[in-house]
Amino acid sequence: MAQAPASAKEGLTIVVVSDINDAYGAVTYSPQVHTALDYIVRLQPDLVICAGDMVAGQNLKLSEDNVRAMWRGFDESVLSRLRRHNIPFAFTFGNHDGPNNSKYGHERNIAVEFWQNNKPELDYLDSSNFPGFYSFAFKGLFIAIIDAATSNVDQIQREWLQNQLQSETARVARLRVVVGHLPLYAISEGRNQASDVLADADALQAMFNAGGVDYYISGHHHAFYISKKADLKMLSAGALGGGPRQYLNSDLPPVKTLTSLHLADAAGSFEVLTHEVSNSMKVIKLSDLPKELHGYNGISTLFDRQFSSQEAVVPGRSADCDCQADKQ
Repeated sequence: MAQAPASAKEGLTIVVVSDINDAYGAVTYSPQVHTALDYIVRLQPDLVICAGDMVAGQNLKLSEDNVRAMWRGFDESVLSRLRRHNIPFAFTFGNHDGPNNSKYGHERNIAVEFWQNNKPELDYLDSSNFPGFYSFAFKGLFIAIIDAATSNVDQIQREWLQNQLQSETARVARLRVVVGHLPLYAISEGRNQASDVLADADALQAMFNAGGVDYYISGHHHAFYISKKADLKMLSAGALGGGPRQYLNSDLPPVKTLTSLHLADAAGSFEVLTHEVSNSMKVIKLSDLPKELHGYNGISTLFDRQFSSQEAVVPGRSADCDCQADKQ
């Protein structure tokens, strides 16, 4: 049985998904994506965040018609379903959504057009650069989305983020969360290289710490992990679509995952609960994960204090109801 975060009666729940796309050009989604959507609809979280790779682009063989068809498929399978259930959605661009460079400019232009026509209803603090990077307030949280679809977070974004973190809304927020596609440090096999992590990671991590960022949420490495460096917690969201990956130097098999974050009313950090969507929604036990991951640009040390494997569900948010009739 799928579990939901144990909590007091009140609180805030966010579901984090990432890398939901399938093979290049795919306009449909894997069974695990639909299983995750079933769980989300049952849970009725306050917010869903996607850490990138909503569609399967980044391929010069794809025509503009192909790219538009992928975004229509995303709308039909994912976005419209969440909207029907009044579940807010926020996202960051992944490399397969159209990197912000000249090589894939047509893909990025179509992605921007799609999101300008489907802009999520959020309490924006700054959306002048939407959908590339933007910030919003959400029930006492400050959330900034950066464009980390490639390894370079340019100076314009860095200065923008620093200014956002200095705002009154950010300073008084219960938690400050930044979301980008690429992680700071390598997590998985096949991604332990410069093009698959953020450049100048130590400087970015120091900037996040100086700005009081509590969590950096990323995707791209297709493996769930949560680590901590100084005061910054880094959550790598696992993949739901094609190609889950093994951890660095680990024999653990790759699995598709979904993560729930719950913030109880009196809490100062998230309770984190992650399911193996590819294994009957089994809860991942922290004790089963590698204690350290040695990437080429730094060591990630497992952060365990906020994990839970309890069997209670959020009151009023049963994970057992049958939502199959909702599928369209």
